[in-house]
Amino acid sequence: MGQSVYWQTMPLIGRELGFSVKLITSLVSFSALMFLIFTPYWGRLSDKKGRKFVLLIGLVGYIASTLLFCWIAYLGLIGYFTFTALIFFLLVARVINSALGAGMRPATGATVADVTTEENRSAGMGQFGAANNVGTILGPVLVSFIAFLIANTAIFPASLEPYGRLIPLLFMSFLMMMALVFVYFYLPESLVKQEANSSGQGFNFDKSNLMLISTGVLIFSSFAIIQSISAFYLQDTFSLSILATQQSLGIALGFMALTSIVAQLTIVQKIKIPPIKLVQWSTPFFILGTLVAVYADNFNIYVLGMSIIGLGMGLGTPGYTAAASLNADSESQGAAVGLAMVAPGLGFSIGPLLGGFLYESSPSLPFLAILPIFVLVFLIASYINKSLAAGKTL
Repeated sequence: MGQSVYWQTMPLIGRELGFSVKLITSLVSFSALMFLIFTPYWGRLSDKKGRKFVLLIGLVGYIASTLLFCWIAYLGLIGYFTFTALIFFLLVARVINSALGAGMRPATGATVADVTTEENRSAGMGQFGAANNVGTILGPVLVSFIAFLIANTAIFPASLEPYGRLIPLLFMSFLMMMALVFVYFYLPESLVKQEANSSGQGFNFDKSNLMLISTGVLIFSSFAIIQSISAFYLQDTFSLSILATQQSLGIALGFMALTSIVAQLTIVQKIKIPPIKLVQWSTPFFILGTLVAVYADNFNIYVLGMSIIGLGMGLGTPGYTAAASLNADSESQGAAVGLAMVAPGLGFSIGPLLGGFLYESSPSLPFLAILPIFVLVFLIASYINKSLAAGKTL
C-alpha cells in the first residue's frame, strides 16, 4: 500500500514541481536501483538475525524517509530550494526509502516460505501476493478519496490544495507506525535457527535459476513501464486535470490489483502445477491487456486492459517467487527470496527510465515496446519447464 501511494503521487508531485517526464521517471528508476542493491543483503541478514528484525528495520526506514520526502517536497512547492538542490534532496529521500524499505519484502516473503510446505509454496506465495495486491488497491483508493475530499468538501482548507498530493504519504506514514507496533508486539519469529554444522545446501544459483530471474526482470520491467507512464498517459490522452488524473489512475490501478487478487486466490490456490507454468500462463494475459489498453478510445476500455494485465500479474508473480523459493533449502529462504527480489528491483530501475524516454517519443510506444518482451518471457519459461520435465530441479 505504501509503495502504491508513492507510484500514484510521484508523477503528479513531479509535474507540480516543474519536472519533465524523463526526470520524474529517472528519479523513480534510481531509487529502485537502491532496492535492487540492498534487497539481497536484507534477505541474507534475515537468515542470520531473523525475519522480524529485518522487517522492523524496513518499517522504520519507510516511515522516516517518507516524512523526510514530504518535508522536502513541501519546501520545494513553496520555492525554498533551487531546482538542482530540490532534485538532489528528493533523490536522497527516495534512496533512503528504497535502501531501508527493501528489507520488508524478503523478510515477509521468507516468512511465508518458512510456514508453508513445498507442495503448498505456490499457494502460500499466492496468498502473500494477494495481500500485497490488497494494499495496491487500497493505496490508489486512499489517494483518490483524499483528492475527492480536497476538491469537493471543506474538510481540508483550500490553502492545502497545492500540497494535497503529500497528504496520502503522510497518512501512510501513520499507518506504517501502526504496522510497526503490530509487528513488534504480536508477530512471532518464523525462522527456526539451525545448528552450525547443518547439512543444508543453501541457495543453488545455477543456470536454471539465472534464467528464472531473467524472466522476473523482464516481467517487472514491463510492469514498471506501464505503471510509470500511466498517470501521464491518462492525463494527456483523455485531457484530465491533475485531480481527475489522480482519481482515474486510482480506479485503473485498483481494478488491475483486484483482478490480480482474484487470480491469486482462485487459480493459484486450486491448481497444483510447477510454479514456472504459472509464469507461462501469465504471458497471454499481459499481451492481450496491453493491446486493449494502448488502443482504448475511452477510459472504461483502458481500465479493462489494465484489469487483464492484473490477471497476468496474479499468475506470474507467485509462480516466479515460489519457483525461486523451491530452489533453496529451509535455511536459505531469506537469501532465495532476497535474490528473487532482485528482479523487481532491476525491473523498476529499468522500466520507468525506459518508459519515460519512450513516452516522450510517442505515448503509445511504451505499451508497444513491451509486447515482444512477453513473448521472450514465454519462451524462457517454456525452456525452464522442459528442463523440469527432463528431471532437473528448480
